[in-house]
Amino acid sequence: MDITVDGARLFYLPVGSPRNPPLILLHGGPGLDHTELHPWLDALADDFYLIYVDQRGQGRSERVDPATLSLSRFAADISALARALGFARYALLGHSFGAMVAIVHAVEQRDATHYVISGGTASFTKTGAEVQANLDQFEPVALREQVTRSWAMEPTVTTQEQFAELMRLQMPFHFATVESDAYRRFMAADPTVYAPEVLAYFSVNEYAMEYEDRLPRVTQPMLVVTGAHDRTCTPRAARDIAARVPGAELVILPDAGHMTHVEQPGLFLAAVRDFFARHP
Repeated sequence: MDITVDGARLFYLPVGSPRNPPLILLHGGPGLDHTELHPWLDALADDFYLIYVDQRGQGRSERVDPATLSLSRFAADISALARALGFARYALLGHSFGAMVAIVHAVEQRDATHYVISGGTASFTKTGAEVQANLDQFEPVALREQVTRSWAMEPTVTTQEQFAELMRLQMPFHFATVESDAYRRFMAADPTVYAPEVLAYFSVNEYAMEYEDRLPRVTQPMLVVTGAHDRTCTPRAARDIAARVPGAELVILPDAGHMTHVEQPGLFLAAVRDFFARHP
């Protein structure tokens, strides 16, 4: 479904009953779409009215000038989308880059009732250094070289095919292991509508994500989830977020990397449901 928000057409996919409390879900990237999370999180529709969103300029949403995009722009879109859909109250779940958007939303917009931060960071300066350190130690060497090549491609990617190849090369870094059914299932099909211009723009201009000092102003309940083997947005990043947000809850899932909802779906869904049960 499409809706126009602040001058841009956004695609969203509703799943579940509108009688349930709304939960807006934000994909990672930049340059990906809602299929990173759908259908992996569809089981939450038992409890929530799920709204999967292709964020501005990405996926099936209207293409825009990437120079107009920012974390603050994405965050403002979520509040505008909720108003346009008539949600008086809603919760927000963001994964990876979407988790960064959710953190910015919690600080700047502050109108969601609950926040779930999955595989996120509040400081890209710290996270960028950790990613490089983890890549330097990534084994086997052949996969390390493959992932390194994928990162070098990001600033110059221009087509769907190039982006798809980039992700194929890079995804081993984001799973705890490539020797798992979860990895094989995720890689078996790729329904993503990529936005290469968005990835290239953010790769060149970096990620303006330095929000640690502003986290104490967050007053809504927050759940921070990560994998014990997340090489991208590490358990250190998750602990730092949870330590700075008053009352935030932290869950670190075993045997999972960055793609916790794919690698440990049962534990991930249970953590989300338990959080909302404690904070209805």
